[in-house]
Amino acid sequence: MILSNKYSNDRKDNFLNKMMEVWIVSKKKITILACTLFMVMSLGACGKAKEDEFTVTQQESESVDSEINNDENTESEDSQINKDENTESKDSGIKKEEDTDTENSSIKQPQSSMQKVEGTEEKLTSDQLLDLFVNGSIDAVDSKDMTSKYSIADFHIGSGEKNSYSIGEKMDLDNDGENELIIRGTYGGVYFDARDNKVYAFARGDGDANILSYTYYNGEIWILYSNSVNEGAESYHMEKYEGADKLVAKMNFSEKFADANNPKAGKKYVLNGKEISSDEYAAFASKIFAAEESTD
Repeated sequence: MILSNKYSNDRKDNFLNKMMEVWIVSKKKITILACTLFMVMSLGACGKAKEDEFTVTQQESESVDSEINNDENTESEDSQINKDENTESKDSGIKKEEDTDTENSSIKQPQSSMQKVEGTEEKLTSDQLLDLFVNGSIDAVDSKDMTSKYSIADFHIGSGEKNSYSIGEKMDLDNDGENELIIRGTYGGVYFDARDNKVYAFARGDGDANILSYTYYNGEIWILYSNSVNEGAESYHMEKYEGADKLVAKMNFSEKFADANNPKAGKKYVLNGKEISSDEYAAFASKIFAAEESTD
């Protein structure tokens, strides 16, 4: 019995020892497996972190590249704007030089105008020709006597002398749509027309028997000559032009003594060679004188 119990106890001990060994071995395997699993998980987490870090780094790099590109584009645009501004500045400089050349050319124009008018086919406007006459660059001729010439110096403009003249206005005196020039002065001065690259004197006051002025009648301009030499008598002559070289109408009206030797005989009134009443004469004459413009 004692041996049987002892054997039984030994078997128990051996069984327990083996079980202990199995448990220890199992525990080691479990530990190894746990460590292995932990390492795998750690490596995965590390790889994920590095991947995330790489992604962030790549995004930052792309952002930096984009900003660099934007800066380069901005610099390129600024450079282009500067180029455009420089180009505009150069163009402006060229334009200013051209304007200066144009002004210089305009200043030099009167000095060479005589040569241009004479012996050239270039046709100048009436205003240009009249300006050249006023500037003393060209002379004018008498439309009734082509050998008679007028120089602006002949009029002693602004000298204050007794028979001095002054530069008057430009206006259409011959109903052709182009301006003529009025030189104001004694007996109404002189009216100048410009055509065919020449300047012509086409109307001139000449003493008390031919005082020059102009008037409006029926919507058109008429040249008016007045004669008041004889005391108590007066006569008027009117001319209408359609171009200074084209006289198209004339009118005459007068107030005279019926008998030059007998003032008490009264007066007679004449319009274009026909005697009219004093009322008819007064009505007509009042229209002419109301619209008259003196140029003395």
